[in-house]
Amino acid sequence: MKKFIFPILIILFLSACNPWKFVSEYNHNVDFTSYKTFGLLNWDPVNDKVVNTQTKEYILMSIKDEMEKRGYIYQKTDAELQVSVYVVVQEETSYSGYNNHYAGYNGYSSIAVGVGVGSGGVGVGAVGYGMPMYPYSVVKHDYNMGTVVLDLLDHSKKQIVWQGVATGRIARETASESNVKRDIGRLFKKLPVKKVKK
Repeated sequence: MKKFIFPILIILFLSACNPWKFVSEYNHNVDFTSYKTFGLLNWDPVNDKVVNTQTKEYILMSIKDEMEKRGYIYQKTDAELQVSVYVVVQEETSYSGYNNHYAGYNGYSSIAVGVGVGSGGVGVGAVGYGMPMYPYSVVKHDYNMGTVVLDLLDHSKKQIVWQGVATGRIARETASESNVKRDIGRLFKKLPVKKVKK
């Protein structure tokens, strides 16, 4: 597992409806406007186990676009800033149960209970009346939680100066170009460099 200099990776998601979450941290002693060029570090082969070729292209194109919007110039070799991408996907499971024992009986409604399990935590939520929770049916949901880690490294000092992390559920189908571009853009909003006005 890759070692990070910023302790921002512990993010817990329990709800099936949770959107992607974006966090970042940077070295506050660094003047990011002093950098002029950026490059992309070699794509980690481990990423290919969880990211298909098309999504990989969307990610790299979006990163280049966001960096260039901030005035950085792409340089294939020996750039001042190097961008590293690391992707982790974990299989998660959640369970939801519902009780329809009293449905339609003297105006009572059914009750739903949701339980989420993942990343070392468990969450429980319930809505409805204070009626017994049995008999009820349980449905198992398997899904993938993805974490995308972007590091900006000072090439001369060999140090990470900024790290952004995006975490959320991953759809089984290929991510669309617009969604990847949107989410990479949200992550780069945390970079302490404003976009250059054209």
